[in-house]
Amino acid sequence: MKRKILIIALAIICVSHNLKAEKNRQANFNAIEANETINLNIKNVSLEKVFKLIESQVNKNFIYRSDGAFLKQDVSININNATLEEALEELEKLTALQFKMAVDGILVKSLNNPSIQQRQIKGTVRDNNMPIPGASVFIEGTDIGTATDFNGNFVLDIPANATTLSVTYIGYKRADVNIEGKSEISIVLEEDTNTLNEIVVVGYGTEKRENITASISSVDPAEIKSLPKANVTEMLQGRMPGVQVMSDNRPGGGTSIRVRGFSTINNNDPLVVIDGVPTSNGLSSINPQDIESIQVLKDAASSSIYGSRAANGVVVITTKKGVNKESFTVNIDGYAGVQTAFNIPKMLNAQQYGDLLWQAYNNDGQTPAHDIYGNNPDQAQIPQWLNDEQTLPSGNVDWVDEIMRPAFIQNYNISIQKGSEKGQHSFSLGYYDQEGVVEYTDFSRYSARFNSNYNITDWLTIGENFTGSYTKEVAVGTNSALGSVIYDAFQFPSIVPVKDTNGEYGGNPLNDISNPLGNLYRGKDDNQKNVRAFGNAFASLNFGDFTFKSSFGLDYNNFNYRNFSPVYDEILAQNPINSLGTENNFNYQFTFTNTLNYKKSFDDHNLDVLLGQEAIEYYQEGFSGSRQDFLYEDLSFRYLSYGTENQLNAGSAREWKLNSYFGRVKYNFDEKYLLTATVRQDGTSRLANNNWGTFPAFSVGWRADKEDFFNFGTGFSSMMVRASWGQTGNQQVPSYSTVDSYSNNSNYSDYAINGGQNSVFTGLTQTRVPNPDLQWETTNQSTFGLDLGFLNNKLNVTAEVYKKVTNDILVYNAVPLTYGGTNDGQWINDGTMENKGYELNLKFNNQNGDFKYDLGLNISGYKNELTELDNVAYLGIPSSSLHSVNFDQEVSRSAVGQPLASFFGYQADGLFKSEEEVNNYGLQPNAQPGDIKFTDVNGDGVIDDDDRTFIGSPHPDMILGFNINLNYRDFDLGMFFNGSFGNDLYNLTKYKTQFFNQSAYNKDSSLLNAWTPENSNSDIPRLSLDDPNNNIRPSSYYVENGSYVKLNNLQLGYTLPSEILGEASLRFYAQASNVFTITDYSGMTPEIGLQNYSSSSRNLDIGVDRGIYPPSRTFVFGFNLNF
Repeated sequence: MKRKILIIALAIICVSHNLKAEKNRQANFNAIEANETINLNIKNVSLEKVFKLIESQVNKNFIYRSDGAFLKQDVSININNATLEEALEELEKLTALQFKMAVDGILVKSLNNPSIQQRQIKGTVRDNNMPIPGASVFIEGTDIGTATDFNGNFVLDIPANATTLSVTYIGYKRADVNIEGKSEISIVLEEDTNTLNEIVVVGYGTEKRENITASISSVDPAEIKSLPKANVTEMLQGRMPGVQVMSDNRPGGGTSIRVRGFSTINNNDPLVVIDGVPTSNGLSSINPQDIESIQVLKDAASSSIYGSRAANGVVVITTKKGVNKESFTVNIDGYAGVQTAFNIPKMLNAQQYGDLLWQAYNNDGQTPAHDIYGNNPDQAQIPQWLNDEQTLPSGNVDWVDEIMRPAFIQNYNISIQKGSEKGQHSFSLGYYDQEGVVEYTDFSRYSARFNSNYNITDWLTIGENFTGSYTKEVAVGTNSALGSVIYDAFQFPSIVPVKDTNGEYGGNPLNDISNPLGNLYRGKDDNQKNVRAFGNAFASLNFGDFTFKSSFGLDYNNFNYRNFSPVYDEILAQNPINSLGTENNFNYQFTFTNTLNYKKSFDDHNLDVLLGQEAIEYYQEGFSGSRQDFLYEDLSFRYLSYGTENQLNAGSAREWKLNSYFGRVKYNFDEKYLLTATVRQDGTSRLANNNWGTFPAFSVGWRADKEDFFNFGTGFSSMMVRASWGQTGNQQVPSYSTVDSYSNNSNYSDYAINGGQNSVFTGLTQTRVPNPDLQWETTNQSTFGLDLGFLNNKLNVTAEVYKKVTNDILVYNAVPLTYGGTNDGQWINDGTMENKGYELNLKFNNQNGDFKYDLGLNISGYKNELTELDNVAYLGIPSSSLHSVNFDQEVSRSAVGQPLASFFGYQADGLFKSEEEVNNYGLQPNAQPGDIKFTDVNGDGVIDDDDRTFIGSPHPDMILGFNINLNYRDFDLGMFFNGSFGNDLYNLTKYKTQFFNQSAYNKDSSLLNAWTPENSNSDIPRLSLDDPNNNIRPSSYYVENGSYVKLNNLQLGYTLPSEILGEASLRFYAQASNVFTITDYSGMTPEIGLQNYSSSSRNLDIGVDRGIYPPSRTFVFGFNLNF
């Protein structure tokens, strides 16, 4: 009995001792809670790190399984002066975890446990009116989740105590929905305008915008697809910093993109890659409605993966793909409207021309007399008839206005998308038709696209992307002093009527220019037809962390053109014998690409390795033929077989091949420190002894916002500092420039060797001067960038500076005449060019209730300089090449120390006001008051060719784009402004329209304000037929300020409420383009690009206005229907 009592007593003592100890421990624990507080302000940090941060502040350890999946879950939490209990409660809200205080730590328990009580929740995920298939629905911090079905529905078993359901989908903001007490919910996702979450297509892959360390700009296709433009290139004008677009304005006409200025003398066009396949035939045949995304790779770090074709940047286009939805998704859109030419120059009417012609006679001290305007010295008189046959009555025609018309434009598209987990399909048809504002010009395009992919197994996916198009264009020459119908209309006499009494187009009794309207009419059936097939087939194999992809791409293009010149007689302009020229050529490019990609994450280390091989083969072949003297001019007989005289023909072919090996390594530590290294080796058939080139690139980035010290709240929300360096190449020379070759030519190689007059032997002549040592043109580029986010990334700022240096520039150098033969030049490596520039991009979006708005501003500028040129003093295009005949207007030169294609001429210093001023100057003995005063630049006391100097630059100091989008309930308003500042233009239209030594041609109405003794403050020289002072010479008189800013596009839209159409969506809009332009330039438009968009030397002639195709102001109404 005593022993039992003793045992019971000992047990009571032990229990009371343990209770006392536990009480002391709990008191100590409560003291920790009371005395220590927790401060956390972190974003996207793993739970494991959060636990360590808390442990460092409260001296308490978390107890959990080290292999718990929840440890890698990222959370964002912002608490200040919180107790431990409050901190744990906040973590429980963010995760599927439970915490329990224990003596030796904090126990962590995952709710993802079968023993935990569960409940079911179901719902629908939508995008305003449309369900979203494939959206991720999950409980954060667990592996409990599912994806929405084809109708956007989901059903999910969740822990009974779960309070928040999360939903994500690419391109939309994440939704965290409170589900307490709910079993069924409906979730509407909002489009994510935060560019940091944007998925960007880069070379042979994709990357999150926030992790990109290179310089890549993108534009939302939704902002540009409804623009009334035929070419995607034109739509990009002003939309991205550092991207400059030049166009000749005609429907389907020439366009060029310049990325970060001009890198070289010859080809400055960027490489275009569509769905991973490089293209060689431009973008005019691509339907803008088919485009899903557009990115421009601007620096070497982003573009060097494409090697020798990427020195001028890369435009990466991805077309729309199918959707993971069993039912059809249909999109129909279209617009129609009218275009009108604006800011058309006003030329002299018939009487004004005569009056000023008389004034010019008087200024020269001559008695006025003219074959048409009579012999009355006091007054120019308009005769009743202009020819002896009295079939051509005098008229008073505004010829510039006469060749213009209101032009109809229309565009219609339909796309159908469908799919399942096993495969997705997308099919579209498009029709675009644009009449030109110049009579009898137009462009039309028919396009079809089919994209599909099939998931054959879990590890094999196959698919294809295919686009077919047919375009037809009736075009006219523009921006050419000889051969431009626009310039012809400037010069054509206003006294000539449109037609004579016989119904024929009015003839020209004053000069040799044919009737502009007649010229257009005669060419209205000269169609340029183009058939293009483009696409690729691919297969992708996925084995764990490895992905192998193989792609075979094709770009095929067939071009046909027929040009018929009928007989006509317009007095001084005649074509006595008709003729037909026809041209047909085709080209194809095969691209075979294989890549192996390895992606792996090791704790905080993330690795992405890419290895690849690519082979490209290009072939082009063409022929042309012509005949004269067709017995019938009817359309049915405009084929070579019906010509009876002078049959000529020609044909040629060329090809090149490129074989490449490339690799890229991307590494980041916790998405905080980022590194990318790229290398590509290209082998080309275009070069002989130096046909292999290696092009490396490196870029690094630091995500400062991932650091613990980055704690600025929502005011300053993100920051990345990045830098890059890389090298790219260029091998764009004619295919056989490095090899010697010979050919027979009846004009140069056939000789009567034995002396007989009737015996001719066929010989050979050299077809090129080879340079086997020709090597790659190489561009080194370095960039420093800063990406900043403010106001919880509602405001994003990107600032960059760069330096781009091109060495061993490929130059076509003239050979000395003593070389002999029939070749005028040889390709060599000569010179260095440098571009330095800056880019600034700002985007801001916000929402206040039903009112949403986003603003975008991009500003960029560059300084171009040719820093070295060893073999020649300067580069230029002879005026004989530019204008068929040399009329002393070679106005552009590229020389060391100057920007490419700078204007070169005499420096004009106003007008002489008096005879005394002429005498005091003493260097222009033939000058009279009202003549241009030219500066003695070299100070040798003589005004001669040695005084020609650089008088202007076509390169802007700054390019600007500003975008405004406003949404209020169902209404939306968009405005887009763009501008250029600091560039000069050379207005060569003044050559024939402001100087009366070219008296046979009509003049600009501005000459009504020309200098006279009574109008001595005028800046327009006196009128003179003789021009003894040679006022017409190339000079700064032609140079004008080309700066401008314009409202490029204005659009107002209305979307019908969802309750009217149910699941369908219908939007109507009205749009105006080229609304207004503010500029000091006196020509039709300050947007003057190149004189030619296809020649290899086109970049040596920039910003010279020779009568460009007029810009048009466009008004359209359109709709977008989705169901």
